[in-house]
Amino acid sequence: MKKISYILLTILLVFAVFAAFSVFSGAFDSNDYGSDWGSSDWGSSDSGSSYDRDDSGGAGYYSSGGGGGGGDDGEFSAITILIIFVVVIAAAIVSGFKNKKSGGAGSGGGVRPASYQGLNVTLPDRTGQIEGIIKQKDPNFSANDFLSFAKEVYIDIQTAWCKRDMSPVQPVLHDNLFNSTQKQLQAKIEQGVIYHYESIVVNTAYLTSYASDAQFEYATIYLNARMIDWQEDEKTGKILRGDKNTRWDLRYKMKFMRSTGVVTKEEVAGAKGHNCPNCGAPLEISSSGKCAYCNSVVTTGQYSWVLSDFGTVRDDTKDEGIRN
Repeated sequence: MKKISYILLTILLVFAVFAAFSVFSGAFDSNDYGSDWGSSDWGSSDSGSSYDRDDSGGAGYYSSGGGGGGGDDGEFSAITILIIFVVVIAAAIVSGFKNKKSGGAGSGGGVRPASYQGLNVTLPDRTGQIEGIIKQKDPNFSANDFLSFAKEVYIDIQTAWCKRDMSPVQPVLHDNLFNSTQKQLQAKIEQGVIYHYESIVVNTAYLTSYASDAQFEYATIYLNARMIDWQEDEKTGKILRGDKNTRWDLRYKMKFMRSTGVVTKEEVAGAKGHNCPNCGAPLEISSSGKCAYCNSVVTTGQYSWVLSDFGTVRDDTKDEGIRN
């Protein structure tokens, strides 16, 4: 609605200027005017964050033809009125754009894509088909439980990243992913950058691809989430990127893996939180990824699903389908 108002105001301004020009030249018979408005786009940043740049603008044009003439008094009176009219309309347009500019980033303005990367990539929902394949070997497997688990893992990872401590999610991360994430986190700590993810909501999650071989099976989840995302300088408190109001829309692939032949145990099939997949005890693991109660190494996929790959959907993201 705001954009339409700006267009209408521009048209009125063009019409008024045209009318003033016509009075100076004598009169006008007809006019032809138009408006061509630009668009807005938003850039993206690393780590799935995104910050906006609004480049909207417009331009109007007109043409006129004339003939005939008028009296001096009439011209003076008409010109005076038209000048006042033009000034009022111009002031209204300028005021409108100022209000738009001042209310843009700070007001939140709804949900914005974190990046245009991967927006045209479609990963199909194969939840039912994949659940059927896994259930043939693992009758206790439940797609709903698995997706609930994946959502919890996603939120726990983001929370741990913001708290600068990945140890709470170590039990559900493969060793390689945990170690690489630790290095990234340490680099951010040394740079004095603090991340803030707030109001995280997972909108969509479904199984999209599956593969298995002699050693492992892999189940990939597509996940769509929204959050408020901003970065802070640890020393000064200054906001480095993002803002505290805008909610971003993000799309991910989360690939989980476990050893071939592993099945879901009945006693832990519906368990919430991070429990040892071997003994069912609350996980308090050592730096080597071992359960403190039964000494089972739980971070390699030997006993249950662990997250082995985690990243945003991009233009080069491929649909891996089902390879069983």
